[in-house]
Amino acid sequence: MVLPALLGACAPAGEPPSGPGAPAADAETGQLTADETAGEAVYRREGCGRCHTQFDAPPDRGTVSLPGPVDSGPLASRVGPDLGLEGHRRSDDWQQAHLYAPEILVPGSRMPASRHLFRAGRGGAPEPTEEAKQLVAYLQGLGRARRDVWAEFRSREPRIPAPREAPASDRLERGDRLYRLHCAACHGAGGDGRGPAAALLLFPPRDFTAGLYRFRSTPASRDADLFRMITLGTGTGSAMPAFYFLSDEERWALVLRIKEFSPALRGSGLSAEGVEATPSPATPRVEGTDQGRGKDLWDRLGCATCHGAAGRGMTPREAGTLWADAAGMVVPRSGDLTHACSRRGGGSDEAFARALTFGVGSAMPSFAEDLGEPIDAARALIRHLEAGQGAGR
Repeated sequence: MVLPALLGACAPAGEPPSGPGAPAADAETGQLTADETAGEAVYRREGCGRCHTQFDAPPDRGTVSLPGPVDSGPLASRVGPDLGLEGHRRSDDWQQAHLYAPEILVPGSRMPASRHLFRAGRGGAPEPTEEAKQLVAYLQGLGRARRDVWAEFRSREPRIPAPREAPASDRLERGDRLYRLHCAACHGAGGDGRGPAAALLLFPPRDFTAGLYRFRSTPASRDADLFRMITLGTGTGSAMPAFYFLSDEERWALVLRIKEFSPALRGSGLSAEGVEATPSPATPRVEGTDQGRGKDLWDRLGCATCHGAAGRGMTPREAGTLWADAAGMVVPRSGDLTHACSRRGGGSDEAFARALTFGVGSAMPSFAEDLGEPIDAARALIRHLEAGQGAGR
């Protein structure tokens, strides 16, 4: 079953209902925003607590155990996963699509559809009501008043180990099984980006048959880049979830399966090029001249033309232009660069540097010749954006 696109899945630029640029709740008092307060009332009225608990909570400091796909938590008998760390785990449009058709995004889900929270929009497409948006705002705030654990997760470069020696047929069989379970709903059984959930999402899922990808660390994307994106997902910037909970070998099996959809990449196996033995730490905040240099780079590179004056992203109409990504896919909104969770290619300084150096798909060009040292330029731009938003990563 293919469903029409959700309209209004993301707010206009500068007005994110649960956006990463505006913390969900006061970090000291835990006070909810107006939308979250209204969303909590919807959550209670709809009886979400009958199946979902909120026992998980980030500690004040130290390591956080991120939840798995269906976390068992302290109550193994409950029907739905614990939502205590749900805030910023997924994008607004994923959450809205999940409310509308949970059985499509999560095969086998017993969660009932909440289609009464949607109305017929333009052309009859389902459009979230104000209550649906408020409910999502509440979900996006869960756990964030104390600590934004998903921002911390995305601010680190993930570990990318070399793939183990294994028969390609065994790895491909494993990857096919995992793909059907986790990926086919959006990317389609044939890898063409036309899965049953695709039309519910703001950004079209990647068409793997073309063998062209948005985020890369060389002029031509490599296997390590696919592994990284499977690990991190695209945060709140678009609906691709993070599959960090899969084992290293499971993620490599998915990389191989994805490559097999493309005639140009089929049969090429896996490459260990670009793998790293250990993850990089998040870079400490640098005060001083970085911020001034960042503003100079922001102005000189013309970043506001596509991303808006505050860096929160724009629609093509707001920007007065159209963007076409790799394989001719239309880009419905430029990236929100103000927060680690909303940067689709990753929230680390290194991820920002990769985007500046190699571009993003075919919509954002490379600025390599104008940067000097890319990582220094990336850090300066991030400090400038964070200072403008009044919020850290």
